Amino acid sequence: MPHHPGQGDPGERPTEHIASVPPAPGADEHTRQHPAIGGDRNVAAALNGEASADNSAERTRITGPPAAGAAGAAGAGAAGAAAAGSGNAAGGNQTDPPTEVSREPTEAESTRVAASSPEQGEDPGLLTHRSEHGGYNYYAREHEPDPYEDEFEAGHRSSGAREGGLGRDEHDDFDLDDFSPPEDPDDEMSAARKKHGRRKVWRGIRRTCYVAAALMIVAPAAAFAWCYFTFDIASPQETAANYNTSLVVNYSNGELLNKFSPSEGESRVLIDSLDEVSPDMLHATMAAEDADFYSNPGFSVSGIGRAVYNQLTGGQGGGSTITQQYVKLSTGKDDHSLTRKFTEIVRAFKLTNQYDKNTILKAYLNTAYYGRGAYGIVNAADAYFDKKPSELNASESAVLAGMVQLPRDNDPRVNQERAQQRWDYVTGEMVDNGWLDPQRLEEMSLPETEPRMDWTGSTTAVQLHIKQRILEELEEHGYTQGEMTSQGLQVVTTLDQQAQQAAVRAVNQVMQGQPDKLTPALSAVDPETGAVRAYYGGGAVGRDWADYPQPPGSSFKPFVTLAGLEQGYGIGEVYDGSSPQTIRGTEYANAAGVRCDNPERCGVREATKKSVNTVFVNMAKEFGADNVAEAAHEAGIPHERTVNGEKTKTLVDPDSGATGLGIALGAYGVSTTNMANAYGSLADGQRAEPNFVQKVVTSDGELVEEFGNDPEPAFSASKSKSRNLAANVTETMRDVADYSHLSLDGNRPVASKSGTHQLGDTGHNARAWYVGYTPQISTAVSLNAETKTGPDPLLDKNGSDIYGANLPGDIWQTFMDAYLEGKPVEKLPEPDSRIGQYSVPPPPAPETSEEEAPESSEPPTSSSEPPTSSSTPTSSDTPTSSPTEPPETTECSPYWDPDCEPDGDNGEEPPPPGERPRAQGAPEGREPDYG
Repeated sequence: MPHHPGQGDPGERPTEHIASVPPAPGADEHTRQHPAIGGDRNVAAALNGEASADNSAERTRITGPPAAGAAGAAGAGAAGAAAAGSGNAAGGNQTDPPTEVSREPTEAESTRVAASSPEQGEDPGLLTHRSEHGGYNYYAREHEPDPYEDEFEAGHRSSGAREGGLGRDEHDDFDLDDFSPPEDPDDEMSAARKKHGRRKVWRGIRRTCYVAAALMIVAPAAAFAWCYFTFDIASPQETAANYNTSLVVNYSNGELLNKFSPSEGESRVLIDSLDEVSPDMLHATMAAEDADFYSNPGFSVSGIGRAVYNQLTGGQGGGSTITQQYVKLSTGKDDHSLTRKFTEIVRAFKLTNQYDKNTILKAYLNTAYYGRGAYGIVNAADAYFDKKPSELNASESAVLAGMVQLPRDNDPRVNQERAQQRWDYVTGEMVDNGWLDPQRLEEMSLPETEPRMDWTGSTTAVQLHIKQRILEELEEHGYTQGEMTSQGLQVVTTLDQQAQQAAVRAVNQVMQGQPDKLTPALSAVDPETGAVRAYYGGGAVGRDWADYPQPPGSSFKPFVTLAGLEQGYGIGEVYDGSSPQTIRGTEYANAAGVRCDNPERCGVREATKKSVNTVFVNMAKEFGADNVAEAAHEAGIPHERTVNGEKTKTLVDPDSGATGLGIALGAYGVSTTNMANAYGSLADGQRAEPNFVQKVVTSDGELVEEFGNDPEPAFSASKSKSRNLAANVTETMRDVADYSHLSLDGNRPVASKSGTHQLGDTGHNARAWYVGYTPQISTAVSLNAETKTGPDPLLDKNGSDIYGANLPGDIWQTFMDAYLEGKPVEKLPEPDSRIGQYSVPPPPAPETSEEEAPESSEPPTSSSEPPTSSSTPTSSDTPTSSPTEPPETTECSPYWDPDCEPDGDNGEEPPPPGERPRAQGAPEGREPDYG
């Protein structure tokens, strides 16, 4: 083939490699695995048709090792064919196959051969290797696989070609490892497979991420668009009208108790313009709920993120805008779900597009629930500050704006600490947004609010107190009054219709003609479930006395007995009941006329029946005042309570925080409902939280949610042991009602206790109680004469002092007989086992000597024999002096006092039991009860 100028000397081009030609026998296998140096030039030459038959012929004359020569000859023949093909394609002429011509190489050829020949010691196959790879057509490889390439490597390179456009070959990045044969081909193959596997995994991950990213963008956008055009938005006028509905409260049998209007009888007032609201109130509202209200599209991405962050870190502030909250108020949907949140955002966005911001803010202020039964800003301003919305200052506005978050817990009259925190948050946001001067904030403080329910009107006090207890419990279950009214939900309470009516009748009947300042309260609880069956919080709007803590006086004494039983002290133990006594530095005394048959050896039954104060103070000293408090907590007296917004511990001195011996006389306040429930625990040994709400239903009666209250053993992990402890306490209270002339109809078994708390050193009483139970019902009645200036003496219409067994006992007896009428007579539980000393031992014989022994066998008489106790029950829970009481004795008996040591030979031996008749109420087979 003629030489073409400009293409260079053919001798400068390397030997080309035709991949389809097999290697010559004996050729070094490694030569197929090394990339050809200068391969790029060979490929280009092959594609451009620069190789010629003459060049191939020239190469055939170059001699080398036999194997190399054979391979070279084969390569030359192939190269010649390729060159001829190129020529035909260009010029349309056929050329003969190349033939080998024997001649001596020229000087130039020799020089060229010397430059390309391997040096001494190198693998001569390198020349063959170059010959093999020099003519490889890279771009045709995908369709014509290399016959020297194994199946896996071909697939691997094909995969690489699909991913990056090129396979891994001589065009990949330069790698020195490619120029040296691997020590173990199997290792190289394994590494290649692993690399291929990793590439495949990552390719799958990338594709999955692409699909997920597309779904995260496309799917929500499609759902948002569908919801936007599907959902209807109620106008603010419609929403305001629908919100003016009543809360329907039913008895446990489904009969209507009352329909409570949103404002307890007050006409609901709506604002017509934002001009009717002070700027401070508008700013406080936005500061508390949505500072960017006028600029956001109805929802806030940053607000949603902030809400998530605050939930994780325990911070304040939610993610809902004012528009979103209005949507929630208008739809009544407040469930914690992503679906509800998503639809709320869509509706808020649509609402923003349909109405201007001022209209939305006005609608929000008209429908928001601020607690205390106050819907809308007009009623809220009235309920908390007795003002119009336009008269609210910054401090008052911060209180009201903060109420919407938690309408009860943020009330300063409910939780002072939480209200302060919320007020600080709102005012701080007002400062941060430029709506309140920092210097002005320094001069502000949490304002005092009106009493909680003073603003309400026509609803009776009894119904109002019931409603308040129900709303509190509903909020604990996650239901707000707004949700109940907007969705038309109804409450089915635990209140028994006949029991509730009997309670109101009993109070009215007994209190008829008595001074108006006397305020009774009644609470009746099912001992088995804690369900409140009847409730009377007082006849006046304001304080609910059935829920308010008051000192229960001697009605707390059974918990002292319980604390002793838990430590093994039985109800047959005897204690010093003389009066007065100085116990741990404080003088205690019994009420006038109250004494045991044997004051120095008074049993627990007798002390309970007669309400002997000094006995129970000595018992509390013996058992530990803290243990008495714990026994009461086990029965159901809560550990903490909230009064006027402050949460404090119960059954402790408010100043020292410790429990003193005064707990034995009921010196620490508890509520009437808590006492009824705690006595219910003594009825069967089971404790259950008092509850008012049985279930929530729709207006058609369909069940929405039912609330159970599973009881648990109160005084021990063992149900039988707890029941036995309760039964032993019950034994001490069986005779109290009969002793107080308050027995129930049909001689129905009942356990009860009176209580009276003295009014300082006035000689009169401040509180009077009566509490008792049968297996079916546990009822507590309290009475006080507290006014705005403080407690007044409990005096009846005749000016006589009132004790627990008087008016409170009469109310208790009247109600119990009415409630239990027609119900089967059930016995109180008997103890399974007697704890400690169950019966009071007889008194020891008097000391005598042989010289002084009387001739007569009759016992000597003593002028100090205590008089017969009065049948009129009186008691006092605060120390008083009684000059008629015998002086405190310093003698002791080793029989009943284990700490008493006999003096010399004058030790006393316990005499055998006397032959006194069995005490009333003691079952057959028991030791006689001499208490």
